[in-house]
Amino acid sequence: FRSPASWKLAALLLFCAAPVLAFAQDMPAGAWAGTWVANTAKCKFPGPPPTLDQVTIQPDGSVAVHVVSADGKTTDWSYKPQLGKAVPIQGRDNTTVKIVKVSDYRNNQIWNHEGKITQTHSTLSKDGKVQTFYGAPGTYRAPGDTKAKPFSEVVVYEKQ
Repeated sequence: FRSPASWKLAALLLFCAAPVLAFAQDMPAGAWAGTWVANTAKCKFPGPPPTLDQVTIQPDGSVAVHVVSADGKTTDWSYKPQLGKAVPIQGRDNTTVKIVKVSDYRNNQIWNHEGKITQTHSTLSKDGKVQTFYGAPGTYRAPGDTKAKPFSEVVVYEKQ
């Protein structure tokens, strides 16, 4: 960096790289960190509620979901949100999620599953003890039913 041109080039490269670096930043969890278990008595599920719906959020923002369905099937999936970026979900094929922090008490999620985009959001109570997930409106057909019915999932998690 002996010449003014070298300084200008270095400054230009740093300026151009700054937005790229910003998009690769972690999203710390803050008050969302912890282990959360769904209180199924307070939830609205489209079908039979799971026997366990647990979300663990690490301080770095990493999310791990563990669900045991009503019929005993276990599902595990996880992701690590990045500021301004859709990230792949481990354990769910062809699915990404982009988390948008609206405030310290609300996050919006933009899901992309095989090109189908859905939007959901989560809220955190002011005391940090309850997290509520609001699913995208959809339809559900119970086993044996011939007609699908509208539903909107709401999952109320309590901090453990």
